[in-house]
Amino acid sequence: MSANEIIAELPKLEQADLERVDARLHQLLEAGRCDKVPSRKPIGQVLLEFAGKAQGLPSDYSTNLDHYLYGVPRRQS
Repeated sequence: MSANEIIAELPKLEQADLERVDARLHQLLEAGRCDKVPSRKPIGQVLLEFAGKAQGLPSDYSTNLDHYLYGVPRRQS
């Protein structure tokens, strides 16, 4: 959710909820957390963690994925 989307939703909140949001924002600002984005792994690294883990698949699964998903004719490998 973008900052603009969050800001657009604020007028819909009750006073008590606005105060909770205000308190949390101040906590984050005081802790210096607003400018620190949690590090995330690149998608390639995440996918590599799953590489080679599947078992029991046909030997031509990667070549004929469309066949197994959608029933199109098999390709000859």
